[in-house]
Amino acid sequence: MIVVAIIGILAAVALPAYNDYTTRAQVSEGIELMGGLKGPLAEYGYQKNAWPTGLVASTGTPTATQLTATLVGKYSTVSNSVAGTFPSGTLTATMTSGQANGSTVTLATADGGNTWTCTGGTVANKYRPVACK
Repeated sequence: MIVVAIIGILAAVALPAYNDYTTRAQVSEGIELMGGLKGPLAEYGYQKNAWPTGLVASTGTPTATQLTATLVGKYSTVSNSVAGTFPSGTLTATMTSGQANGSTVTLATADGGNTWTCTGGTVANKYRPVACK
């Protein structure tokens, strides 16, 4: 009986920690999706002195003012445009499942995409990567 009680206590401590861990991993996916857009967005911005008018999924056909991008992951979706006026702008990923469902993570730039800063968004602080706290 003592062994069963000890296992129960360990499970009570481990399960919430595991759930937090998996949610942090899901939030990281959104940041990684946006990370893949940093270079193409900066290049587009410097060539045209503007942000693209939209981001089109890789299965679509972009117009001259749009950029092809991977916008949907397993746990998150990236917004279909950069908010702001070049060289400043923000890019947002919205979590689509898990404990962070509906929350957002935002990357911001003030120098045309040379450097991006994670500004947090609405994801609970305990789920954010260290760079976003």
